[in-house]
Amino acid sequence: MDIVFSANNFEEMVQLPIIPPDFSLPFNQRKNEEFETIQMGALNLAGLRGLKHWTIQSFFPTKEYSFAKSKISGWECVNFFNNWANKRLPIRVIVTTDSGIEMLNMPCLVENFTYGLDRAGDIPYTLDIKEFRFVEVT
Repeated sequence: MDIVFSANNFEEMVQLPIIPPDFSLPFNQRKNEEFETIQMGALNLAGLRGLKHWTIQSFFPTKEYSFAKSKISGWECVNFFNNWANKRLPIRVIVTTDSGIEMLNMPCLVENFTYGLDRAGDIPYTLDIKEFRFVEVT
């Protein structure tokens, strides 16, 4: 499995070097509305889909590991997410299986990005992203 973040139509790109062990994709959440009626009791109206959100927890390596998916420096990854969050522009997350099947392709914004240093010198992080919808005025 690969997780790639792209900015500005692949002008800049980061492939996560370490895939989180507990991996799950966001679910399409609906904003359904339940209300009571006099004759039928409770009704549930199907609402529009809410925004997908996803939290990724892993680490960026600062040295080479044989199991890493990419050889990108951990600090390059940190700079990528900090820079694009500060620009307040969407990035795109693309998740593919090892056989190349696309599981997720979603524009998103960085909601929260927390990182630090562990004893090994690597950079543990938590990245919260939320779906971004492009608005078209017609």
